[in-house]
Amino acid sequence: MKQKLILLALLVAVGVGCTASGNRFEPVISLSDTLQIATFNVRIRTTSDKGVRSWQHRKPLVASLVQRNLFDVFGVQELIDHEQEKDLSAALPSYAVFSTGRDNTAGTTGERLALFYLQDRYRRLQDGFFFLSDTPDKASKGWDAALNRICQWVELQDKITGLRFFVFNTHFDHIGKEARAQSARLVAARVKAIAGDRPVFLLGDFNAAPSEKKVYNELTQALHDARTIATRIVEPSVGTFNGWNTQVDSFSEDVRIDYIFTSENKVEEYTVITGKSTGNAYPSDHFPVMIRYKAR
Repeated sequence: MKQKLILLALLVAVGVGCTASGNRFEPVISLSDTLQIATFNVRIRTTSDKGVRSWQHRKPLVASLVQRNLFDVFGVQELIDHEQEKDLSAALPSYAVFSTGRDNTAGTTGERLALFYLQDRYRRLQDGFFFLSDTPDKASKGWDAALNRICQWVELQDKITGLRFFVFNTHFDHIGKEARAQSARLVAARVKAIAGDRPVFLLGDFNAAPSEKKVYNELTQALHDARTIATRIVEPSVGTFNGWNTQVDSFSEDVRIDYIFTSENKVEEYTVITGKSTGNAYPSDHFPVMIRYKAR
C-alpha cells in the first residue's frame, strides 16, 4: 500500500504547473485512505453581487478553500452556466467534473449541479441524473416548486483501495414545501434503487432546516445525517447559510440547510468550514460542509 501511495504522489507531482491562462496552481494530492467529501453552494454569478461578493472576486477564494481543505470529492450547487463551471475547473485542474443542467432532458442547459473528484485518485464508473418531479426522467418542474430541480449522481472507484461508492448531489426548491417533501421521498427511493448496498453519500443544499420534518425525517429514515454520527464535530457553526453576515462566526440550526447524508454508520469528522478571506469576505453565502470517512 505504501509503495502505491508514493507512486501516486509522484504521478500527481508531474502535474504541477500552470493553467491554460498562465495562472499557477497547486495540485491537490490525496494520499490517505480517509475520504474527504464536501458539499458547497458557491452562489450563482450575478451582476447584483458587487465588490467582494462578485464572482470575479470570489472564484479564487472558492478554489483556494477546496485546495486548502484537500477535498477528494465535492458537490457544487448554483453554477449559473457552463462559464461559471469552467471558471472552477480551470482553477482546480486536479479535478475531473460531471455536471448537469436542469432546463432540458439532456442536462445541457440551465443552472447546473457539478460533482468534482480527484482524477488521479478516482475513476468514474457510471453517472446520471433525474428531475425532482412526478416525471423524473424528463425535464419537468415538480409539485409546488418554483423552478426545475434535479439530483445527479456518480459511481466512483478508488484507484488505490478499490473501494466503489456512490455520490448524489442535489439542490431542493427554495419555495415549495410540498416539493421539498416529495423530493426527499423520491431521492431516498432512487438512491436505494441506483446504489443498492454500496456506500452512498447524498449531499447538497436541501433548503430545509432539521425542523422541517417532512424533509429531514424522510431522508434520515433512509440514510444517516453525517453530523449526528460523526466521532468529532468541528465547530464553531451549526448553521450553513451565512447570508453574507460577516459579523458573527456561528449560526444556528435554523439555517442549517446544507447536508451530507450517508449509508455508512460511522463518520470520523464533520466540519462546517466558516473561514473568511483577507478583507473579511466569505467565498459564498453558504458555508461548505465536509466529512472525513474511512472505509472499514
